[in-house]
Amino acid sequence: MKLLCLLLMMSVGMPANLWAKEITTFTYMAPKEKDKGPRARYGEALLILALEKTIESHGPYRIKLSPKMNKKRALASLETNSLENFFVKHSISKGASEKMGYVNFPVDLGVVGYRVFFVSPKAAAAFSQVTDLEQLKKFSITQGLGWLDTQILRHNGFNVIEGTSYEGLFKMVSRNRVDLLPRGVNELFYEYRRLSKNMPLIVNTSIVLYYPLPRFFFTNKQNVAAIERIQTGLEIAYKDGSVHKLWREYYAESVGFVDFKTAKIFKIENPFLEGVVDSYKQYIISPGQLIPPK
Repeated sequence: MKLLCLLLMMSVGMPANLWAKEITTFTYMAPKEKDKGPRARYGEALLILALEKTIESHGPYRIKLSPKMNKKRALASLETNSLENFFVKHSISKGASEKMGYVNFPVDLGVVGYRVFFVSPKAAAAFSQVTDLEQLKKFSITQGLGWLDTQILRHNGFNVIEGTSYEGLFKMVSRNRVDLLPRGVNELFYEYRRLSKNMPLIVNTSIVLYYPLPRFFFTNKQNVAAIERIQTGLEIAYKDGSVHKLWREYYAESVGFVDFKTAKIFKIENPFLEGVVDSYKQYIISPGQLIPPK
């Protein structure tokens, strides 16, 4: 219904010459049934924003959601190009950039690289005393099976225990099976509010682990025109401030859950960005921009 309303509004007052242009279909990965939070909805909203900014130059569009699928299947669908102009939000790496086409713009402005911790009851007291990165590495961490985060953390000397299900990760930390579960600062608040109703969850916002983790819109390499259109639309939206406006609408509440003025921020490297064109860095948000204005 939301997408239908957007398409109807798009047609109101549209110059007659645009109707002569062919309507282009774009497909976006449908969110999982349980994932209705800002993280899931923001990507779709940003894609629509880019398309809206390019109606005059590229013509009308329609957008539809893909069939329900997990990330592994979605990425496989990109390779076969079985869905029309199918876009999936995914972490950039050299391997991904070589296999797939992508829009060279960090969808979340890099905010997901700021990781805040869910802490087990057993580890809570010791974690609050951490003063340096080496002390942090002594705690066990859980991440999802096959996540790029797992490889980044292991590369930097962390003990990572992989979990097989999303909600299972939170159960592991709440039941003392692992010490820590780091989540993006844009994800944390919604997850805590939703999941703490069913399990005891502890969040410590005094420590932030940062590693570059830009997520891009990926598609099949053959979708050259679609990539160019989204790239153009995002650049226009970034310059006129509408990307930041949308970002604040979806993420400000969660980011405000952490006091970046007082938090200790430990930085590690992401070795999988080596060889990736780095023009996206101009759009990455800084810690200072995560501090809400007075």
